[in-house]
Amino acid sequence: MMTAPDSIDFKSLKKRASEITDLENFGNPDHLKGLEGLCYSLQEEAKLNDIGKIAQHSRIVGILVNRLRFEKELESYPEIKDESILGPIVIVGLPRTGSTMMHRLLSSDSRNTSMIWWEGRNPSRFPSEERGKPLKRIKAGKNEVQELLQASPDLMSIHPMDAMAPDEEILLLEHTFYSTVPESFMYVPSYSKWIEEQNHTTAYEYLKSLLKYLQWQSPNRSKKTWVLKTPHHMGYVDIILKVFPNAKVIQTHRSPIDTIPSYCSMVTTLAAPLSNQLDPKLIGMYWEKKLSRVMLHCMNIANQNPSNFLDINYLDLIKNPLQQIRKVYNFLNIELNQKIIAEMEKWIQENQQHKHGHHEYSSSNYGLDDQIIKEDFSEYINTYIKRV
Repeated sequence: MMTAPDSIDFKSLKKRASEITDLENFGNPDHLKGLEGLCYSLQEEAKLNDIGKIAQHSRIVGILVNRLRFEKELESYPEIKDESILGPIVIVGLPRTGSTMMHRLLSSDSRNTSMIWWEGRNPSRFPSEERGKPLKRIKAGKNEVQELLQASPDLMSIHPMDAMAPDEEILLLEHTFYSTVPESFMYVPSYSKWIEEQNHTTAYEYLKSLLKYLQWQSPNRSKKTWVLKTPHHMGYVDIILKVFPNAKVIQTHRSPIDTIPSYCSMVTTLAAPLSNQLDPKLIGMYWEKKLSRVMLHCMNIANQNPSNFLDINYLDLIKNPLQQIRKVYNFLNIELNQKIIAEMEKWIQENQQHKHGHHEYSSSNYGLDDQIIKEDFSEYINTYIKRV
């Protein structure tokens, strides 16, 4: 087993990635400022145990390796930049609102495409990999999911992990060091503060470039509409509309009294193996406040751009998925034919709710009070929940 590093150092991480690839160009230097801040937080604030230090060292080196290889690919194959991204359809909403179900249902339409989990972890081709034959990256993704589930067995009942399934392109945004991924399983307050102070336009431009790269790797995607999904987008949906002018946004809604403690349970599950000094109440307080802020931002942008947004209620989606899908396709002005309905019905039958067990959680575990949640999300509840 790898020995835990004495420190998670910015310069040594870059050096290690360059040694692996024999490359030096990491791309946009602004993104590496985020890495520098992340390294400080990991070293001084996160209280990582040895497993956490090893995991983060490996994860960051992997991200840097991907960046180096991506820049080399752009240099070698400039036509990547000429790829055209159709759509995208962007699914946003508080965590635990049925957005994963919506994402995977839309992705089951063979006319659409999404980032697959293994692609998010290794978007760049491995050395000597033939275009369209990513077998080693697929194997690496499957191995990593297996390791994640061994470390956090309850994860499957919270978020169905599958290396071969569509998943959140927050994994691609993580490559910019402007994402909320680190704070979703570690205590990194100074880094989190820095993230919220930045203009994320370059991060979303980088995301668009990575989507073009994935599309170039699989030419059969070129005529398909991309489906994106992550709660992270709520805080930056205005930037999405700027970087992706044709984006259509689907908002999934559910009472935050249910969603906030559920998400805190997921964060705790992910964080538990990495630190021996986990404070669930700190997690609860942080995410309740943060999610209320980004939700308000998303609401404001939706109010300013009503023709770009569609609202879907979680309870309606669970009760009658295809009825809500028809609503989505009417909004998108896309035909929903019998072939697509059959594809979606097959997905629904194979992915029944609670297939991997019930997700148990309680607000009190995270120091949360229903009244505080109601107050912080009052505008959201009055707008989207009470009217249902």
